[in-house]
Amino acid sequence: MRKYRPIDVITISYVLFNLLFILLGWGKVINPHIHFPIYAGIGIIIFFITYINESSPKILQILRDWYPLGFYVYFFETTSNLNQVIFPHFLDNFFQGIDQAIFGYQPAMVWGIALDNFFFQELFHFAYFTYYLIPIIFVFIYLKDKQLFHKFAYTISFVFYACYITYMFLPVIGGRWWEIMEGAEKLTTQMRYGVFTRIMALIYQGTSHQGGAFPSSHVAVAVVANRMAYLFNKKMGWIILPITILLSIATVYCHYHYFIDTIFGLIYGIAFYFVAIKTYDKLIKKL
Repeated sequence: MRKYRPIDVITISYVLFNLLFILLGWGKVINPHIHFPIYAGIGIIIFFITYINESSPKILQILRDWYPLGFYVYFFETTSNLNQVIFPHFLDNFFQGIDQAIFGYQPAMVWGIALDNFFFQELFHFAYFTYYLIPIIFVFIYLKDKQLFHKFAYTISFVFYACYITYMFLPVIGGRWWEIMEGAEKLTTQMRYGVFTRIMALIYQGTSHQGGAFPSSHVAVAVVANRMAYLFNKKMGWIILPITILLSIATVYCHYHYFIDTIFGLIYGIAFYFVAIKTYDKLIKKL
């Protein structure tokens, strides 16, 4: 018997939104003939996944619990193929102007150069790298508290989808690519200093994604993960808090985001956390 969960509802809704968006913007979407059937296929996969229940084999139950996390990368990557539908050009000049008005300079370029030494480079690149360790928090919660895990996965997904939709409507590449930030791209891909600076350089050498800067989903998701870690274990939450703060600064220091991206990452993380929790509780009662 099929039973929907809150995360199924928002993931299917996100897939349907993308299918409609691709159809309406077909002539402006990059490779719509590829992404439309992929999104349709994802929708079909989710439909069949919802039939998995407690009597199904354990491996299928694990798939049922974890499947949305497997789509995050594709969902993010495709936003760079969908972000020219509303605006035909990137909006970086506008967002750079906001940073310029606040500071009188470009912090996404200046901070990482003004404090360019082994200690700070490693510290902030380590903090940024910890974003990729968030699945470890998922595993801890999954093994100890399935109910909190489902709420955590729903909330993280909700925040991700909110960011991804924004990326489609507001195409912003970020500090490492744009003309005024000449040299930033080289700094983000240069193999220098210690292990974490090199790991992040290696990651960014392999990316060609253009867009996805405003708001910073790294910050938004890190805020939610920190909150969920606190609900799971207060000590863990307090330990992660300074790393979350450093990660937020690192988005600018490491030349990945404009300052305004980070501020709105915080806003998205906090605001959509509360929206997600409220909608989750309502959906649990209805499903």
